[in-house]
Amino acid sequence: MRRLSWLLLLALALAQSPAEKLRAVLDRLRGPEHQAVYVLKVVRPQSERVYRLKVYTDGQRAHLRVLEPRSEAGQAFLSLGAELYLYDPRLGRTLRLPPTGRSERFLGSDLTYQDLMGRDLEELFTVSEEKGVLVLLPKPQAPTPYGRVEVYLKEDLPERILYYDQRGQAVRELRLSAYQRFSGTVLPGRMELLDLLRPGYRTVVEIGEVKVGPVPPACFNPLALERGC
Repeated sequence: MRRLSWLLLLALALAQSPAEKLRAVLDRLRGPEHQAVYVLKVVRPQSERVYRLKVYTDGQRAHLRVLEPRSEAGQAFLSLGAELYLYDPRLGRTLRLPPTGRSERFLGSDLTYQDLMGRDLEELFTVSEEKGVLVLLPKPQAPTPYGRVEVYLKEDLPERILYYDQRGQAVRELRLSAYQRFSGTVLPGRMELLDLLRPGYRTVVEIGEVKVGPVPPACFNPLALERGC
C-alpha cells in the first residue's frame, strides 16, 4: 500500500504543469497551518548568533516573536500578505514597514523581510521546466534583483533553490532538508541559506516543537504583536 501511495504521488507530480509545481513548492515552504519554535542561526566567519522564535502561521499569514536571546526577546513581526508590521518592545510601538524597507535583513540574517512575506517567485516570475528543474525568469518590469531562479526538486519536494543576479551570477542558494511528515502534508525541518558572494555567510533555520492545526485568528491582528496571542 505504501509503494502504491508513493507511485500515485509521483504520477500526480508528473501530471502537474510547471506553474502548479511551483505553487506546490511554495506551499511546502510555508507548511501547513501550525505553531512551532524556529531556531535561527546567523553564521559569520568569526561569529554565530542564535535566536529562538515562536511562529504562528496559517500558510499565508505569519506571526513571529523572538523568545531568545533575552536582550532581543519580545520583538515581533506580522506578515499579512502585502503588509508587514514590526513591534519593538524597547520603543513600545508597532510600525508598518514601507515597501522600500522590505529588502532589509531580518534580525541581521541572510533572510530579508521580503523572504518572510510572500510568494514573489509565483507573482514576479514566469516558470518553465528544463530537465526536471523549474526555471523562473522575471516578468517585464518585475521589481526583483534576480535575473533567473532555479528550483530543484527531489520527488515532489523542493531540495534546492538557486538565485542568479541580472548578470547571470549565482548569488545565493537555499537548501531544504529533514522534511517532517504530518497527516497529508509536510514541512521542511531544516533550511540553510548561503550567501554565495561572501564565503562563510549563511543562515540556518531549524524547525521544532511543531503543532499542526488551527491558529487563533487573533494572532494575525497587529494588536497581537504587543499583547501576544
